[in-house]
Amino acid sequence: MHAYNTKFMLQFGLIARLRELAGTVFEGYLNQKEFFIATLQNLSENLMDLKRETLREECGRFLARVDEGGVTEEAIVEFKSHLDKLVSARDFAGISAGIAGSKELIKARISALQPLSIAEEVRKKGDRDKTAERLVAEAYTRLKFQALETQLAAGVSDPALDKLFTQARANVADYCCMYHVPLREDDTLTTFSLSRIDAVVGACFQLIASVRDIIEKRRR
Repeated sequence: MHAYNTKFMLQFGLIARLRELAGTVFEGYLNQKEFFIATLQNLSENLMDLKRETLREECGRFLARVDEGGVTEEAIVEFKSHLDKLVSARDFAGISAGIAGSKELIKARISALQPLSIAEEVRKKGDRDKTAERLVAEAYTRLKFQALETQLAAGVSDPALDKLFTQARANVADYCCMYHVPLREDDTLTTFSLSRIDAVVGACFQLIASVRDIIEKRRR
């Protein structure tokens, strides 16, 4: 399959996963929590596949300019803008520092790039990407997840858990409604959009961890 079509299909799949997360719970799931976690994991995997393809495309386009000897300041600024939040702050700094180096150095650094998973960064125990932390914290606030935590802390039960995850899915649907539009083959989700969706995924995983902590505290 052509790379262009691959990216379009990954974008189409990502939008389908977002709609699925906000939609009707499929038969076979025990409860809202199980559906939330399973659908979220599928969304996360699809998102990372799309990020890898986007990074491969952006790096390939820039490396072609390097080979042609036509790298202008404008091309460098454009390339760096596409990498912003698509790779870690550390990798971004390394590329920014080495972009004016030799052709071999530029190629080596660009070829070693891996996409940043904002969701995975906030699940680390330490040495987290600061930008990822900030984006997830912002998403957590905008998704109103803290209020859901407070409600659950008042009384943990199966109905309360179902209510929490039902509302969490509704909040995600409302926040991500701008990404539910049908795509044409010439449409592209920007790296900015991908970072925001990734932050939502990170916030959802953080909510799951917080719910687990609340349940554990109630058992003590």
